[in-house]
Amino acid sequence: MNTTFIVLSVLGCGIASVAMLLLFMRLRKLPTRTSNKSQVSIIIPARNEEKNLAKLLPTLKAQSFDPLELIVVDDQSDDATAAIAEAHGCRVFRSGELPPGWKGKPWACQQGADAARGEQLLFLDADLELDPGTLARISAHAETFPDVVISVCPWHRTEKFYEQLSVFFNLLMVGGIGAFTLRGSRATGIGLFGQMMWIPKSIYHMVGGHASVRGAVLENLHLAGLLEKAEVPRHCFIGKGSLRMRMFPEGIGQLCASWSKGFSSGADRTPVFAMTLAAAWISGLMLTSITLLALPFAADSARLFILGSYLWVAVALAILFRKLGSFTFWNALLFPVSLFFYQGLFALSLIRKRGGNPVQWKGRHVA
Repeated sequence: MNTTFIVLSVLGCGIASVAMLLLFMRLRKLPTRTSNKSQVSIIIPARNEEKNLAKLLPTLKAQSFDPLELIVVDDQSDDATAAIAEAHGCRVFRSGELPPGWKGKPWACQQGADAARGEQLLFLDADLELDPGTLARISAHAETFPDVVISVCPWHRTEKFYEQLSVFFNLLMVGGIGAFTLRGSRATGIGLFGQMMWIPKSIYHMVGGHASVRGAVLENLHLAGLLEKAEVPRHCFIGKGSLRMRMFPEGIGQLCASWSKGFSSGADRTPVFAMTLAAAWISGLMLTSITLLALPFAADSARLFILGSYLWVAVALAILFRKLGSFTFWNALLFPVSLFFYQGLFALSLIRKRGGNPVQWKGRHVA
């Protein structure tokens, strides 16, 4: 029996370690080179975002070069979203009624793009904040690679305990995009992060813009699929040192609703290789966690293997956590808590989806 415990713990550790290495092998930040030559229109879809805009817009004003224009699409807000945007010098476009067949965010983005004057379009979520020089760094990369679409996953800033539970959702969002495996940006099926996308206007119109993904919940992944078919490369980066966000300040209910929304349509848009690695990684982590239950029954030698395997995985996770957000060492050391929370919410989301129960987001049914 002790041999079985040792084999299971080492197997779980090995699977988790190899899969994690392959899935996140090429995590990369934005290059440091800067440029201020791009004529970019920044488009921010906003529905009841007065608090977030008050944080985002000053960070845009503090950039080393000014964009051509800042467009805030007020998506039928009932707070001071429009007033905050106007006070910061933005061009405010008040969204029309949501047409049949459209989701809210694609509709807002499409209206902003139609009104934009720039040769480049930068779509930003309202809950982001930019570090100084970020626009110049993105602009420089766009000049070096003029025919690519650029997307950055924000560094996840957390403040309260429940936000730590989001860690595996974040990790799988990053890994599932397929951009950071062994092949890097040469991989097929690479997605886009929904929070930030820089795209030449000519390419945007070529694939039909957001109108082509009007009914999609995760419009970023569906748009990436159209770009893949058009053979347009996608370059993805992690946002540490350039772009950050606090996703769920309103409580654990907001966290659950947001990730449930993503579960509804994300899996079928994940590249097969990345999906396989992600499944292997989660399986290895689960096995490593479950073997802890054998500690009371194992001999001393087996306990050393079980605890050693567990600590190896926890330390590797702690290093990865810090690359993607302000997730604590304790979160990594007690990773089964966040892992089983992820698994539980995933299962609940599948049950809700099969039962036809809609997911609500910002007062609208999204799935």
